[in-house]
Amino acid sequence: MKDLFLVEPSKEYEKSFENYALAYRKINDEYYYNKYRKALENFQDYLNDLHNCSKGRKLSQGEIATSSFWLIDKKEVVGVVRIRHQEVECAGHIGYDISPDYRNRGYGFQILKLALEKTINIGIEEVILTCNINNLASKKIIEKNGGNFLGTVFDEEESETLYKYSITVTAN
Repeated sequence: MKDLFLVEPSKEYEKSFENYALAYRKINDEYYYNKYRKALENFQDYLNDLHNCSKGRKLSQGEIATSSFWLIDKKEVVGVVRIRHQEVECAGHIGYDISPDYRNRGYGFQILKLALEKTINIGIEEVILTCNINNLASKKIIEKNGGNFLGTVFDEEESETLYKYSITVTAN
């Protein structure tokens, strides 16, 4: 775990990221598989889209600038984190996922910890995070990273209740 790091998406990790996307198809997780499907169809276009999104360019109506990073362990993509440059209601600033092949090994804690360091460069000092009230793993990860419970919110679009947290980050 000590050699983990976040990288901006790049061609260097193309094969590993393809395996990452396919791991979701293997478990029939359509949400995440569809999120990453374009990488399987045209990897360079996928990278271009992520780069443009991080710069706030070519965004669809209602989208905001979002920086994506890949969590790397031993040259393998094991997780993806998205840092929204503005808080999104019912989603907060950060969203992340860990490959089904690498879950329950502590990567969730590490990806959030490293993402919090990245928020400083983006200019976010008060990070807002949410998680489904039934997602005990995410709740623990957020709290272990210093999350302060703010209450619950109801996401009408997903028809689910979420815990809402804040984490104050400071430059070291």
